Amino acid sequence: MNKRVKKDYHSKNLSNPFFHHSSPKHQYHLQSKWRWLLIFIISSFLIWFFLIASFWKIQKIQLIGLQRLQKREVLNIVQQQSLQKRWLFFKQNNIFLFNSGQVSQKIISDYDVSSIRIEKHFPHALTIKLTERPISFIFKEGSQLFYASADAHLIRRPAVNAQGEKKYFLLENKRSDSLINDNKINIKTNYLKFILHLHQVLSTHPSLPVTKFIIDSEFDTVEVKFTNGPLVYFNTTDKVNSQVNILSLVKKQKIKDNFKRTEYIDLRYGNKVFIYPNFN
Repeated sequence: MNKRVKKDYHSKNLSNPFFHHSSPKHQYHLQSKWRWLLIFIISSFLIWFFLIASFWKIQKIQLIGLQRLQKREVLNIVQQQSLQKRWLFFKQNNIFLFNSGQVSQKIISDYDVSSIRIEKHFPHALTIKLTERPISFIFKEGSQLFYASADAHLIRRPAVNAQGEKKYFLLENKRSDSLINDNKINIKTNYLKFILHLHQVLSTHPSLPVTKFIIDSEFDTVEVKFTNGPLVYFNTTDKVNSQVNILSLVKKQKIKDNFKRTEYIDLRYGNKVFIYPNFN
């Protein structure tokens, strides 16, 4: 007896010729295409919004700490920087692209600024905080006069005027070689500190008016020319106050009215003081 075999349709690869089915590979390609298009659109929008849109264009600049430096000079440097390109295509007038480091270096190199800090305030403002070097004295070398700071930097602007000569003490270089190097006075820190301290102490003695301080080739020595008085040699390794006290005592008790006639007083050897000429 023949058994009827049931047909298995599951193993057949049957397809309807009237319907088209996309392959998984084609669907993935289509999804990937749309994904990349969406990424491109979003990226383009973000680039436009953050790097091109005028919303982020620098519009306000606040300057803090200006004393001698003119506001327009700083603003001019900022403006020139904002016109420069960044990443080939974009201008630095955009607050995200503005290169604060380059502006800081430019201002410090061109002007007498000891420190600078640039703060960005989004969406379109800058605050520039400057610290200018304060003038401490006038430095003379040859026929040239410069204002100078306590850290030995020359301050080339403004030029020394009559008002400045009355306000600040004069330090003159009488050595044969120049002490100016890279816009600084080539002088040891302790040496300059001694001079600044000596000036401070002498300014409290109205009877000892100073014309100028002098740097010469003498080792560990600062020379001081007193107004209508002698040249006095101070030892930079000894205490300022003790030397000034000795000078004041010698003037009152020994030289007296001959201070104007005295050529020099040497205080470099402790309590042993040399006076020329000797009026005893």
